Amino acid sequence: SHQSMLQRLVGRVVSSARSKAATVKNGANRRFLSEGSDPIPKMDNRAAGPKGKGDKPYNMPAVQQDGPPPGGFGPIRYQRHSSTVPAVPNAVILGAAAVSMVYGFYLIGETNKETRALKAEKKTARSNLVPLLQAEEDALWVKREDERLAEEARLMKDVPGWKVGESVYHTKRWVAPVGSEHHFG
Repeated sequence: SHQSMLQRLVGRVVSSARSKAATVKNGANRRFLSEGSDPIPKMDNRAAGPKGKGDKPYNMPAVQQDGPPPGGFGPIRYQRHSSTVPAVPNAVILGAAAVSMVYGFYLIGETNKETRALKAEKKTARSNLVPLLQAEEDALWVKREDERLAEEARLMKDVPGWKVGESVYHTKRWVAPVGSEHHFG
């Protein structure tokens, strides 16, 4: 029963497709934008005169087509018209390029001289400031060292034989202080 029902359904679909193909082939089943809408009424304003008024159909004026001038167009120039002598000689172009390059290199050289002078001035200014900055750093170090020695004396006052400020290194050379307390104290 299911199989016979399926065969009937397939038969209907195939026959419907064949009939549609035949009508499309004959041109009977073309699609239009107005398909499915109401037909245009007989008194349609689009068929009336200008701006939908009047009872005569609107007649378009005759189209005036653009054409050639009287006597026709002149001959078409298709040959190459270049002279053998260029408008500007090659030597002038080469000379102008060479002069502009030489001038450009001159400007680069002048800019480099100016840049070198500015760098030398900055280096001199910094080297003149170094002793002042070092003196400030030394003064801060002395202040921190005095504070460190006072703190060491307070902490080690109960330790017999402890000498405040004595180096823990057994050498006669000066050894730079180790630890962050000398720099951030």
